[in-house]
Amino acid sequence: MSFLILIPALFAALQLITRKYIFSALTTLSCAAISAKNAPVLAAALAISAVGDWFMSHKGHHQKLYIAGIAFFLLGHALFIVQAILRIRAMGRPRALAGSLIAGGVLSAVMIAYLLMRVLPMVPKLMKLPVVLYTLISLASFTCALMTGDVLYAVGIALLLFSDTMIGESDFVGNRRAGPLILPTYYLCHILVALSALLR
Repeated sequence: MSFLILIPALFAALQLITRKYIFSALTTLSCAAISAKNAPVLAAALAISAVGDWFMSHKGHHQKLYIAGIAFFLLGHALFIVQAILRIRAMGRPRALAGSLIAGGVLSAVMIAYLLMRVLPMVPKLMKLPVVLYTLISLASFTCALMTGDVLYAVGIALLLFSDTMIGESDFVGNRRAGPLILPTYYLCHILVALSALLR
């Protein structure tokens, strides 16, 4: 059944070629669909991410739409955490707990310093709290993903962190070189986490 992952991969390729939003939605929703049987919580996280993606794709210069997008992605990360906890409980105990916590802690320290020094000063006042909260829950999501011992899942969440960092660079810092990296890593994240569900 792992061949099903070719479906979202095709939609992702079509979006990157055509730049049409519909293929972005289909990429994430098809990942949700193929995850639903083995990982319904993961499927829900992906479906909610698709809603967040709609707001982000249509936000223009409207801060409230941007914040709505962040809110849905934050909820998606909360469900990614639940998914990771379910996987950890199914194993009976976390794999490499100490190593995962150390790696997560080091990355969190680096990301928080980066956020405070480079991104947050450029974020509009209304958006500062949502950006901080989203960063914290996404770092927790990554740490939990490491604890599952599932390489595909952990790499997928790591790619989502990278994509979000590129959004910060592009939208707030004004780094134009970051823009082209956002969508490929975002789609690859969803493809990898869906593949991790298929291979269970």
